[in-house]
Amino acid sequence: MLGLKIWKVKGHSMAPVIPQGCFILAAKWLAFLPIKPGQRLLIDHPQYGIIVKTVALVDHNGLIWSKGENAASVPVEVLGPANKTQVLGRVIRIFKPKR
Repeated sequence: MLGLKIWKVKGHSMAPVIPQGCFILAAKWLAFLPIKPGQRLLIDHPQYGIIVKTVALVDHNGLIWSKGENAASVPVEVLGPANKTQVLGRVIRIFKPKR
């Protein structure tokens, strides 16, 4: 199955880019490629569970600092860094509901 999985988005932290209730397609195999700012990742966060965030930066230790797209999202500093083993996949497609 090529490591592809569809996830339903809950919450508003990535709105308006990824609105609540839409679906994302994530590819696990893409998580093994270099991670760069601006990419959207599916992360297994120890406090918040499985989350979708945008990469803000990758520090000199290889830790991934991520952010939400919504101003009301949990700040980068509060989320803290994730390591590459916490990355479940890279978002490759967003399916927004038709209006």
